[in-house]
Amino acid sequence: MDGSRLLVDTNIILYALKGDNALTDLIDGQELFISFVTRIELLSFPKIDAAGIELIERFLQQVPVVESSPVINADAIYLRRKSGLEVPDAIIAASARFLGVRLMTADKDFKKVEEELDLLLYTK
Repeated sequence: MDGSRLLVDTNIILYALKGDNALTDLIDGQELFISFVTRIELLSFPKIDAAGIELIERFLQQVPVVESSPVINADAIYLRRKSGLEVPDAIIAASARFLGVRLMTADKDFKKVEEELDLLLYTK
């Protein structure tokens, strides 16, 4: 797997947008991707204001979004059945596997499938 290419989970984007300098230094220069699930999660927070939406939309214009596909769907089903991951997390993990890239997240639930993918667990 290519360590310079990362599929980033929603929490990573939120930390970066909130100014986590250690995180932004870590991902600087990396080729980033997100799952369509992350796009939905980012834009659907109930208390997000107009400035927050604008910031997220600018970020989304710069990052390729991995859309749903039959291959990703089948792999997400496999990962959920095997590990009990929540559906959105299983889709995100399957998206990283589909691209053959490392998944960066702060969500420890992904440890359930760490033998199935290249996982980079971020801790503050």
